[in-house]
Amino acid sequence: MSRHEELQQVWHNDGHKIELRINKAELEVLSTLCPHEDSSPCKNMAGDCVVTWFINRFGMECNGGICPPVEFLDISWTIVGDINNFDSCQVWFMPLSDDIFSAWMISNSMEELG
Repeated sequence: MSRHEELQQVWHNDGHKIELRINKAELEVLSTLCPHEDSSPCKNMAGDCVVTWFINRFGMECNGGICPPVEFLDISWTIVGDINNFDSCQVWFMPLSDDIFSAWMISNSMEELG
């Protein structure tokens, strides 16, 4: 595997959602919803969801996007590192409703289609 391939991030748009609540001036994460019961790119060998683990542990700190607050936030996510060692990897997510990210995803899928 080349160094470029090791650093390439894959964004997954597979149905993960975050349940949010506004409490005064603070946005709280109530839960993270993983749509997968069996194997998936978000699951490690033990069957734990890396997206759920990161968001439950770090909250919105893993977020790289901007959007209005909503009760359920549909997200796209990516991981760098070993999914079987949550302490040695990093997960980021972006709201699917982020205008800039959405446009970037559309342009990338068009480039892949040729």
